[in-house]
Amino acid sequence: MANEIDTGVGSGVLYENISQAAQYTFQENAMLRNLVTMYDMTGTPGLTASIPVWPAATAVSALTAGADLSNDSALAAVTAVDITAAEYGNMSTIQDIVVEASPSDVGADVGRQLGGALAAAMDETIVDLFNSFTNGVGAAGTEVTPESIMAAAATLRANSVPMQGLVCVLHPYAAFNVKKTLLNAGGNYGASPDLANAAGREYFVGRIGGVDIYESAAVDIDVSDDMVGAVFHPAAIGMALKRDLRIALQRDESLRGFEVVASAAWGAGIIDNVKGCKITGDAAL
Repeated sequence: MANEIDTGVGSGVLYENISQAAQYTFQENAMLRNLVTMYDMTGTPGLTASIPVWPAATAVSALTAGADLSNDSALAAVTAVDITAAEYGNMSTIQDIVVEASPSDVGADVGRQLGGALAAAMDETIVDLFNSFTNGVGAAGTEVTPESIMAAAATLRANSVPMQGLVCVLHPYAAFNVKKTLLNAGGNYGASPDLANAAGREYFVGRIGGVDIYESAAVDIDVSDDMVGAVFHPAAIGMALKRDLRIALQRDESLRGFEVVASAAWGAGIIDNVKGCKITGDAAL
């Protein structure tokens, strides 16, 4: 009919393009979720995950042949940490005229923006926990160096935290000084050609003292240009994922366009404080 109005103008293709780009960007950019312990709550009732935390066993005693064990108190009562998930979301409006006039894939462009925004929000819920670690190295106004990372790792090892899986997360400005130190031929760490070459060739530190180094812009910088990063074991922090990324479209005919809503639900919390060590330092170039 001449006056027929299609209220789903390109909605099928538009949705697919937005959803695919958003999902890909979210999974690729939500980097820190891969460094912590994930608890999948999708499809289960409730918003709170109760995580059991086992204390370290006391030193075992020598056994006598034929004698029964009696040290039931070697493991104290188990405690629990509750992590409550909350909903996070963002919205964008796409008008028909923009889709019709743009030479690029508007749906993919919008999907990347929404997916990236939610990925940043997820990373922020993790880095915001770093300051809650009791143990720490470094100080405000001082540069973060390879020694800072190794000192944090040594602090964890002194608390019997396994070395396998240790990671470090720093703001890119703080990581810059680590790389600069590695590339300084006259510095204390200039004698490590493998690290220096990796930092110079790939602009990526890689691993120092068994600790994998990651950079994240989600780490906040305060008014004094200082940041709080951390070295931690995955068991130090837990993330409860209630709902992964969801994309929904709603037609607004008076606007001649679509409202695009991206949302997800998650929560994060400290599971074992002793398995993390914060690093405080300067974050200015």
